[in-house]
Amino acid sequence: MKKGSDNAANHPDPSTLLGQILVELGYITIYQLDEALRIQREDDDAGKEHQPLGQIVTELGYLTNPNQLIRAIQVQVEYRKRAAAKG
Repeated sequence: MKKGSDNAANHPDPSTLLGQILVELGYITIYQLDEALRIQREDDDAGKEHQPLGQIVTELGYLTNPNQLIRAIQVQVEYRKRAAAKG
């Protein structure tokens, strides 16, 4: 494993973040993303079990179809593959 790959895992390119992808695909608004991230952060700060962002936006009812989350994750994987190939 390259030394730089650890750093990339700790600080992913914003274009590969699931929330950003959900917004880019038009599945949620930036305001919905902000709300989901706020909930995630507050839960983490309160010592609650960490919930993945996809779970939070689904529970909030922001996604109208479960396939939207699947598609966003597929896009995320493709972005990360491309980024890894460049790096």
